Amino acid sequence: MRKIAGWFFAFFFFSFSLALAKPTHLEKLRSLYPYGLIGDDYGLLTVEDLAVNTCNAEKLTPFVSEENGAYPYWQCFSLRNAKMRCHSLGYDPTVKMETGYLFIEAKNKNGLQSYLARDARDIRFCNEFVQDWKRTTRGEKFVCVAGSFGRVQPAKDGHKETDWVFEKFKTRKGCVSTGTECSLTEVSVEGCLLPGDALSGM
Repeated sequence: MRKIAGWFFAFFFFSFSLALAKPTHLEKLRSLYPYGLIGDDYGLLTVEDLAVNTCNAEKLTPFVSEENGAYPYWQCFSLRNAKMRCHSLGYDPTVKMETGYLFIEAKNKNGLQSYLARDARDIRFCNEFVQDWKRTTRGEKFVCVAGSFGRVQPAKDGHKETDWVFEKFKTRKGCVSTGTECSLTEVSVEGCLLPGDALSGM
């Protein structure tokens, strides 16, 4: 009888402990913004990182190919599988400078993820941004990248490639963007789903 009582007490204590357990970092993010992150964030993102991506988005939906091209989703990668480059378009006589596109190629369990900057820029800007990438990722293990969906197409290895419009990236050292916002202090929050609003809508 004592043995049964002991097991019952242990089970009750374990159940009570689970009930009081605080949600994990990832659970907290997903409870407030269930759609803004695809996969794991490796502890890099904050509630604000997900909140700022809701600003002025047409609708917030789970990621489904071709369903929502206006909402920037975060994805995070091992830096062993991610690289940033500049693709030169050569000299453009209309703007009298060499221009190029900034792009990131990264791989995860969903295949190749290709991020291309929205517009061609002065190649010097592109090269400076690559230097920012190198400084911000040096000594880090993971990087998170935000972008809106473009398309899915076959990749060279026979698998699929998902194309995104690149907006920003983040490591533990900080967030760097091509012009979009990294912080709620940089935007008018009227068009944003703030944490309090997210909770009240649950």
